[in-house]
Amino acid sequence: MTYATIKVDQAKAEEIRDFYHCEIKRDEKNPYIYFIYESPSFSLQCFRSRKEVYSLVFSSKSDKAILEAEQFSKNITIKKVEENTKITNHYSTWEDLSNQIGSDEVGVGDFFGPLVVCSAYIDSKDIDFLKKMKINDSKKMTDEYILDIGLTIKKRIKNHVAICSAEKLSSLHEVGFNMHKIMAVLHNFTQKKLIERYSLTEETIIYIDQFEKEENYRRYLKDEIVNNLLFFRINGETYYPSIAVASVIARYTFLKEFQKIEKEFNTTIPKGASALVDKTFSILCKEYGNEKVSKYVKKYFRNYKNSSI
Repeated sequence: MTYATIKVDQAKAEEIRDFYHCEIKRDEKNPYIYFIYESPSFSLQCFRSRKEVYSLVFSSKSDKAILEAEQFSKNITIKKVEENTKITNHYSTWEDLSNQIGSDEVGVGDFFGPLVVCSAYIDSKDIDFLKKMKINDSKKMTDEYILDIGLTIKKRIKNHVAICSAEKLSSLHEVGFNMHKIMAVLHNFTQKKLIERYSLTEETIIYIDQFEKEENYRRYLKDEIVNNLLFFRINGETYYPSIAVASVIARYTFLKEFQKIEKEFNTTIPKGASALVDKTFSILCKEYGNEKVSKYVKKYFRNYKNSSI
């Protein structure tokens, strides 16, 4: 496929929309799409950002996309990629295969271990790689497989990871930070660092695996929030490949950190917050002391509050 992209202001975007006789598209699932045009020889998608910069992406199997774009601008970004094979299984739910950032977190429900948040950037040429590596929601992949492919994924996909230790999380809770605010801060932090590190533009949409209402998320961050267009979706890893791969990288990082804790205490520690976790915590505290073990657990969990240690 050939992709020809131009960037224009609102007036030019309206001129092009009028040229192709397109209606404005209103889609709650994809609010950044302004209009779409389909013809037998090429397709056109117009995206708008919060900065009122419009990106028009012409695509075709031939060079028709380039010829169409040249009618409106001399400044054209051209990309040619092999056409993806038909998406099957869970990939059929992916709604956007274009350039995007996704962020997700791991460790929220585990008594032991840190909170890990990852933001990842992908473009269309990464899709085949993600499919080849069988990237899915990390909760649907085995830890063994994630540990096997995690380093390969981290090296190939642009990402930034933040690790907040259980000890730090516990101290933040003690001074009044709720979990959703901490998560919002870390999502925003990794997004900013990813954008800075790889010089990504403000026109790149950011998909967030929704854990909080958008208005609360923005209230937590206020003026610190990134300038990019944000789109929140519950179970976002099902719909956006950037969130799916972010979830895998976050899970891989969490598992590597968990292994360090198990090595520290020379034992296998169950994940989650079950009765078996309670038992393991009690045994470790008796052997190593409550002060040492408690550094690795989230003290605001029921497991800690109800323990007899």
